[in-house]
Amino acid sequence: MFRKLNNQTLAIIFVLLLIIAVVIIFFDTGKNERTFRDVLVDIDTSAVTEIHIFSKANDYKPVRLFKKDDKWLVELNNGKDAAVTNQKIQQTFTELLSVIPKRLAARGKDKWAEFQVDSSGTRVQVMEGDSKTLDLVIGRFNYQQQPRSISTYVRLANDNDVYEVDGFLSLTFNQNANAFRDGSVLKADYNTWKQLVFDYPADSSFTLTKTNNKWYIDQQPTDSAKTTTYLRTLANLSRNNFADTVKVEGETPNYKLSISNANLEFTEIDAYVDPEHTVIVSSQNPDTKFDGKTFFKNIFVSKNSFFK
Repeated sequence: MFRKLNNQTLAIIFVLLLIIAVVIIFFDTGKNERTFRDVLVDIDTSAVTEIHIFSKANDYKPVRLFKKDDKWLVELNNGKDAAVTNQKIQQTFTELLSVIPKRLAARGKDKWAEFQVDSSGTRVQVMEGDSKTLDLVIGRFNYQQQPRSISTYVRLANDNDVYEVDGFLSLTFNQNANAFRDGSVLKADYNTWKQLVFDYPADSSFTLTKTNNKWYIDQQPTDSAKTTTYLRTLANLSRNNFADTVKVEGETPNYKLSISNANLEFTEIDAYVDPEHTVIVSSQNPDTKFDGKTFFKNIFVSKNSFFK
């Protein structure tokens, strides 16, 4: 009888413990589901009209990207606007949409400084018309060797929780306005080029001409490897050092390179040189003036550079 009673008691205790365990698991799971966000970024990229970025690289002054007449522009420090390439905008959207929480890193303001999601972080605000659809603080990154990965700590501006997400977001967002500008000096297929005219001071000008798939200067065949290296470099030339404050409008360029293809389409690159400045302007990106001190010699080479 006692054995039967003990078995019944044990069975009741087991059932009670099982019920308690189920209740605990249920409520813990429910609690986690309520507090762990599955989505941090919910934006319609086709409806985005402005992006504001506050970063250390720009002394936390706003970098304003905005859409005008289906084109993206960035507001410069001098109050003027400059074009932003579609590639840059798509990269920005791709990085934002990749912000998916993989774990909850911390709760509460006491951890903000540790993960740099306080005032030292990079803040990104996205506007869709008059509505602010995202206000995100990007903190420090975390590099892990085994397995090798890079992640970033982030926080929604109106939330205390810190999340870890994949990727190195500072690479895209901790930038000044110039990083988002169209920095292309020349983008072309050099295989379609037929002639390059180098217009230099004094008597140093010359012409590089393509005949029967070979390049010549003064009817002398150039070195194939040297010529190809130069043309390939020139055809994919971009920089992010600008000369917005230097006035060259109305001036005559000291150096000029004119490139023509089989369809007689011309591209010109001009250089304005004085003791203080070297400004380069391309007809492909005519509204942009480049500080050409570091790459002037990549464009305006000597005749001898094409020969052994």
